[in-house]
Amino acid sequence: MSVHHGTETVSLERLSPRDLVEVFGYLDRDPVLNVYLTALVLRDSLAQVRDEFWAARRGGMLVGLLHLGGPSGSLLPLTSDPEAARRMSDLACERLSFMPRRFQVIGPRAVVGDFTHRLRRAGLAPRLFRAQTYMALARPALPTFERVPELRAAHAEDYDVIYESGAQLRAEELEEDPRNADAAAYARRVQEECRDGYTSLWLDGKGLCFRASVSARTPDAVQISGVYTPPERRNRGFARRGVSELCARLFEHSRNACLFVNDFNAPALAVYQRIGFRKIAEWASAFYDLGRGERPAAR
Repeated sequence: MSVHHGTETVSLERLSPRDLVEVFGYLDRDPVLNVYLTALVLRDSLAQVRDEFWAARRGGMLVGLLHLGGPSGSLLPLTSDPEAARRMSDLACERLSFMPRRFQVIGPRAVVGDFTHRLRRAGLAPRLFRAQTYMALARPALPTFERVPELRAAHAEDYDVIYESGAQLRAEELEEDPRNADAAAYARRVQEECRDGYTSLWLDGKGLCFRASVSARTPDAVQISGVYTPPERRNRGFARRGVSELCARLFEHSRNACLFVNDFNAPALAVYQRIGFRKIAEWASAFYDLGRGERPAAR
Protein backbone atom coordinates (compact mmCIF):
# COMPACT_ATOMS: atom_id res chain seq x y z
CA MET A 1 0.00 0.00 0.00
CA SER A 2 1.32 3.43 -0.91
CA VAL A 3 -0.04 6.83 0.07
CA HIS A 4 0.88 9.80 -2.12
CA HIS A 5 -0.05 13.36 -1.24
CA GLY A 6 -0.78 15.11 -4.51
CA THR A 7 2.36 16.51 -6.09
CA GLU A 8 4.39 16.50 -2.87
CA THR A 9 7.83 14.99 -3.08
CA VAL A 10 7.42 12.91 0.08
CA SER A 11 5.50 9.64 -0.19
CA LEU A 12 4.66 7.02 2.44
CA GLU A 13 4.80 3.29 1.84
CA ARG A 14 4.03 0.31 4.06
CA LEU A 15 7.17 -1.81 4.41
CA SER A 16 7.53 -5.58 4.11
CA PRO A 17 10.39 -8.10 4.44
CA ARG A 18 11.62 -7.25 0.95
CA ASP A 19 12.65 -3.83 2.31
CA LEU A 20 14.97 -5.14 5.06
CA VAL A 21 18.27 -4.20 3.42
CA GLU A 22 17.11 -0.63 2.79
CA VAL A 23 15.78 -0.26 6.36
CA PHE A 24 18.94 -1.57 7.98
CA GLY A 25 20.99 0.80 5.82
CA TYR A 26 18.93 3.72 7.09
CA LEU A 27 19.08 2.68 10.75
CA ASP A 28 22.82 2.00 10.57
CA ARG A 29 23.44 5.71 10.06
CA ASP A 30 23.19 5.98 13.86
CA PRO A 31 23.08 2.47 15.34
CA VAL A 32 23.19 3.72 18.95
CA LEU A 33 20.34 6.22 18.72
CA ASN A 34 18.31 3.78 16.59
CA VAL A 35 18.96 0.65 18.64
CA TYR A 36 15.32 0.12 19.66
CA LEU A 37 13.99 0.28 16.11
CA THR A 38 16.86 -1.88 14.90
CA ALA A 39 16.07 -4.51 17.54
CA LEU A 40 12.41 -4.52 16.48
CA VAL A 41 13.37 -5.06 12.84
CA LEU A 42 15.83 -7.81 13.78
CA ARG A 43 13.16 -9.50 15.89
CA ASP A 44 10.30 -9.44 13.38
CA SER A 45 11.93 -8.84 9.96
CA LEU A 46 9.10 -6.38 9.09
CA ALA A 47 6.72 -9.35 9.04
CA GLN A 48 4.76 -8.94 12.29
CA VAL A 49 1.14 -8.60 11.16
CA ARG A 50 0.06 -6.66 14.27
CA ASP A 51 2.84 -4.09 13.83
CA GLU A 52 3.30 -1.70 10.94
CA PHE A 53 6.48 -0.12 9.57
CA TRP A 54 6.09 2.77 7.16
CA ALA A 55 8.78 4.46 5.07
CA ALA A 56 8.85 8.13 4.11
CA ARG A 57 10.63 8.59 0.79
CA ARG A 58 11.71 11.74 -0.99
CA GLY A 59 12.67 11.22 -4.61
CA GLY A 60 12.77 7.48 -3.96
CA MET A 61 15.25 7.81 -1.07
CA LEU A 62 14.34 6.71 2.45
CA VAL A 63 14.15 9.81 4.69
CA GLY A 64 12.08 8.53 7.61
CA LEU A 65 10.57 5.54 9.36
CA LEU A 66 7.40 5.15 11.40
CA HIS A 67 6.64 2.14 13.60
CA LEU A 68 3.05 1.54 14.76
CA GLY A 69 3.00 -1.12 17.44
CA GLY A 70 -0.49 -2.56 17.72
CA PRO A 71 0.14 -4.77 20.77
CA SER A 72 2.56 -2.42 22.53
CA GLY A 73 0.91 0.92 21.81
CA SER A 74 4.28 2.33 20.74
CA LEU A 75 4.26 4.92 17.99
CA LEU A 76 7.91 5.48 17.04
CA PRO A 77 8.76 8.09 14.39
CA LEU A 78 12.28 8.70 13.09
CA THR A 79 13.23 11.42 10.62
CA SER A 80 15.11 14.69 10.31
CA ASP A 81 13.02 15.78 7.31
CA PRO A 82 10.28 18.25 8.38
CA GLU A 83 7.97 17.35 5.50
CA ALA A 84 8.38 13.64 6.22
CA ALA A 85 7.51 14.32 9.86
CA ARG A 86 4.31 16.10 8.83
CA ARG A 87 3.31 13.32 6.44
CA MET A 88 4.01 10.62 9.00
CA SER A 89 2.05 12.46 11.70
CA ASP A 90 -0.93 12.71 9.33
CA LEU A 91 -0.68 8.99 8.67
CA ALA A 92 -0.48 8.25 12.39
CA CYS A 93 -3.75 10.08 12.95
CA GLU A 94 -5.36 8.11 10.14
CA ARG A 95 -4.09 4.82 11.60
CA LEU A 96 -4.91 5.36 15.28
CA SER A 97 -7.83 2.96 15.03
CA PHE A 98 -5.12 0.31 14.65
CA MET A 99 -3.55 1.34 17.97
CA PRO A 100 -4.78 0.54 21.48
CA ARG A 101 -6.59 3.16 23.54
CA ARG A 102 -3.43 3.82 25.54
CA PHE A 103 -0.42 4.60 23.37
CA GLN A 104 2.80 6.61 23.46
CA VAL A 105 4.84 8.57 20.91
CA ILE A 106 8.59 8.26 21.54
CA GLY A 107 11.53 9.54 19.53
CA PRO A 108 13.65 12.57 18.63
CA ARG A 109 12.13 15.63 20.29
CA ALA A 110 11.54 17.62 17.10
CA VAL A 111 9.57 14.88 15.36
CA VAL A 112 7.62 13.97 18.52
CA GLY A 113 6.71 17.65 18.71
CA ASP A 114 5.32 17.46 15.17
CA PHE A 115 3.23 14.44 16.14
CA THR A 116 1.83 16.00 19.31
CA HIS A 117 0.99 19.19 17.39
CA ARG A 118 -0.87 17.20 14.74
CA LEU A 119 -2.75 15.20 17.37
CA ARG A 120 -3.72 18.40 19.19
CA ARG A 121 -5.16 19.75 15.95
CA ALA A 122 -7.28 16.61 15.87
CA GLY A 123 -8.48 17.27 19.42
CA LEU A 124 -6.16 14.88 21.26
CA ALA A 125 -3.85 16.11 24.01
CA PRO A 126 -1.27 13.89 25.70
CA ARG A 127 -1.89 12.83 29.27
CA LEU A 128 1.79 13.49 29.89
CA PHE A 129 4.68 14.92 27.87
CA ARG A 130 8.31 14.40 28.88
CA ALA A 131 11.28 16.27 27.40
CA GLN A 132 14.24 13.92 27.73
CA THR A 133 17.96 13.57 27.10
CA TYR A 134 19.28 10.58 25.16
CA MET A 135 22.69 9.52 26.47
CA ALA A 136 25.29 6.97 25.42
CA LEU A 137 28.40 5.36 26.88
CA ALA A 138 31.07 3.61 24.81
CA ARG A 139 32.73 0.54 26.26
CA PRO A 140 36.21 2.13 26.81
CA ALA A 141 34.71 5.15 28.63
CA LEU A 142 33.34 3.20 31.61
CA PRO A 143 35.41 4.27 34.65
CA THR A 144 36.70 1.89 37.31
CA PHE A 145 34.11 1.14 40.01
CA GLU A 146 33.47 -1.22 42.90
CA ARG A 147 31.91 -4.33 41.34
CA VAL A 148 28.46 -5.60 42.38
CA PRO A 149 28.39 -9.41 42.29
CA GLU A 150 24.96 -9.29 43.95
CA LEU A 151 23.33 -7.91 40.79
CA ARG A 152 21.36 -10.71 39.13
CA ALA A 153 18.49 -11.38 36.77
CA ALA A 154 15.02 -11.37 38.27
CA HIS A 155 13.18 -14.70 38.47
CA ALA A 156 9.76 -15.96 39.48
CA GLU A 157 10.42 -15.66 43.22
CA ASP A 158 11.03 -11.93 42.74
CA TYR A 159 7.51 -11.21 41.53
CA ASP A 160 6.50 -9.17 44.58
CA VAL A 161 9.55 -6.91 44.58
CA ILE A 162 9.32 -6.38 40.81
CA TYR A 163 5.59 -5.67 41.11
CA GLU A 164 5.92 -3.10 43.91
CA SER A 165 9.10 -1.37 42.69
CA GLY A 166 7.82 -1.21 39.11
CA ALA A 167 4.62 0.45 40.26
CA GLN A 168 6.58 2.97 42.34
CA LEU A 169 8.88 3.69 39.40
CA ARG A 170 6.01 4.36 37.02
CA ALA A 171 4.11 6.45 39.55
CA GLU A 172 7.19 8.61 40.01
CA GLU A 173 8.24 8.85 36.37
CA LEU A 174 4.88 8.79 34.60
CA GLU A 175 2.53 10.16 37.29
CA GLU A 176 0.38 7.05 37.07
CA ASP A 177 0.09 3.91 39.15
CA PRO A 178 -0.18 0.95 36.73
CA ARG A 179 -1.97 -1.08 39.40
CA ASN A 180 -4.87 1.33 38.99
CA ALA A 181 -4.54 2.24 35.31
CA ASP A 182 -4.52 -1.32 33.93
CA ALA A 183 -3.92 -3.89 36.66
CA ALA A 184 -4.22 -6.99 34.46
CA ALA A 185 -1.79 -5.73 31.80
CA TYR A 186 0.67 -4.63 34.48
CA ALA A 187 0.56 -8.04 36.18
CA ARG A 188 1.29 -9.73 32.84
CA ARG A 189 4.23 -7.41 32.26
CA VAL A 190 5.68 -8.22 35.67
CA GLN A 191 5.39 -11.94 34.93
CA GLU A 192 7.30 -11.38 31.69
CA GLU A 193 10.01 -9.43 33.52
CA CYS A 194 10.46 -12.30 35.96
CA ARG A 195 10.49 -14.86 33.13
CA ASP A 196 12.59 -13.28 30.39
CA GLY A 197 15.65 -12.18 32.35
CA TYR A 198 15.75 -8.61 31.01
CA THR A 199 15.35 -7.03 34.45
CA SER A 200 18.19 -7.10 36.96
CA LEU A 201 17.96 -6.70 40.74
CA TRP A 202 20.36 -5.86 43.53
CA LEU A 203 19.00 -6.97 46.88
CA ASP A 204 20.52 -7.00 50.35
CA GLY A 205 19.29 -7.75 53.85
CA LYS A 206 17.23 -4.56 53.88
CA GLY A 207 15.52 -5.23 50.56
CA LEU A 208 15.85 -3.64 47.13
CA CYS A 209 18.94 -1.52 46.44
CA PHE A 210 18.60 -1.10 42.69
CA ARG A 211 16.81 -2.38 39.61
CA ALA A 212 17.14 -1.80 35.86
CA SER A 213 16.03 -3.43 32.63
CA VAL A 214 17.26 -3.93 29.09
CA SER A 215 14.74 -2.85 26.45
CA ALA A 216 16.76 -3.45 23.27
CA ARG A 217 20.06 -5.05 22.33
CA THR A 218 22.24 -5.31 19.23
CA PRO A 219 25.99 -5.77 18.79
CA ASP A 220 26.28 -1.98 18.36
CA ALA A 221 24.30 -0.91 21.42
CA VAL A 222 22.10 -1.93 24.31
CA GLN A 223 19.34 0.30 25.65
CA ILE A 224 18.85 0.44 29.43
CA SER A 225 15.48 1.40 30.90
CA GLY A 226 13.56 1.32 34.16
CA VAL A 227 16.49 2.37 36.36
CA TYR A 228 15.23 2.69 39.93
CA THR A 229 16.49 2.99 43.48
CA PRO A 230 13.95 3.23 46.33
CA PRO A 231 13.81 6.77 47.76
CA GLU A 232 15.06 5.71 51.18
CA ARG A 233 18.21 4.22 49.64
CA ARG A 234 19.20 7.06 47.33
CA ASN A 235 22.39 9.14 47.56
CA ARG A 236 24.38 6.13 48.72
CA GLY A 237 25.95 5.11 45.41
CA PHE A 238 23.58 2.23 44.62
CA ALA A 239 22.49 3.65 41.25
CA ARG A 240 26.02 4.56 40.15
CA ARG A 241 27.41 1.14 41.03
CA GLY A 242 24.35 -0.73 39.75
CA VAL A 243 24.34 0.96 36.35
CA SER A 244 28.11 0.59 36.09
CA GLU A 245 27.91 -3.13 36.88
CA LEU A 246 25.09 -3.63 34.39
CA CYS A 247 27.03 -1.79 31.68
CA ALA A 248 30.19 -3.82 32.34
CA ARG A 249 28.24 -7.04 31.80
CA LEU A 250 26.37 -5.73 28.76
CA PHE A 251 29.63 -4.62 27.17
CA GLU A 252 30.56 -8.29 26.83
CA HIS A 253 28.16 -8.40 23.86
CA SER A 254 27.52 -4.76 22.84
CA ARG A 255 29.88 -1.89 22.08
CA ASN A 256 27.75 0.91 23.58
CA ALA A 257 25.13 1.42 26.27
CA CYS A 258 22.40 4.03 25.93
CA LEU A 259 19.35 5.33 27.76
CA PHE A 260 17.10 8.35 27.95
CA VAL A 261 16.24 10.32 31.06
CA ASN A 262 13.77 13.07 31.89
CA ASP A 263 15.38 16.50 31.57
CA PHE A 264 14.14 17.56 35.00
CA ASN A 265 15.77 14.59 36.74
CA ALA A 266 19.00 16.34 37.73
CA PRO A 267 20.17 13.63 40.18
CA ALA A 268 19.86 10.91 37.53
CA LEU A 269 21.61 13.05 34.92
CA ALA A 270 24.46 13.64 37.37
CA VAL A 271 24.82 9.92 38.07
CA TYR A 272 24.93 9.02 34.38
CA GLN A 273 27.43 11.77 33.62
CA ARG A 274 29.65 10.54 36.45
CA ILE A 275 29.57 7.05 34.95
CA GLY A 276 30.64 8.50 31.60
CA PHE A 277 27.38 8.80 29.67
CA ARG A 278 27.23 11.75 27.27
CA LYS A 279 24.27 13.46 25.62
CA ILE A 280 23.78 12.48 21.98
CA ALA A 281 20.26 13.73 21.24
CA GLU A 282 17.21 15.58 22.51
CA TRP A 283 14.43 13.06 23.04
CA ALA A 284 10.76 13.12 24.05
CA SER A 285 7.89 10.87 25.06
CA ALA A 286 4.18 11.73 24.89
CA PHE A 287 1.62 9.47 26.57
CA TYR A 288 -2.00 9.27 25.46
CA ASP A 289 -5.08 7.71 27.01
CA LEU A 290 -8.09 8.01 24.72
CA GLY A 291 -11.57 7.82 26.15
CA ARG A 292 -14.18 5.46 24.78
CA GLY A 293 -14.89 6.35 21.16
CA GLU A 294 -12.34 9.19 21.17
CA ARG A 295 -10.44 9.28 17.89
CA PRO A 296 -8.85 12.03 15.80
CA ALA A 297 -11.13 14.34 13.85
CA ALA A 298 -10.74 14.73 10.11
CA ARG A 299 -8.37 17.43 8.91
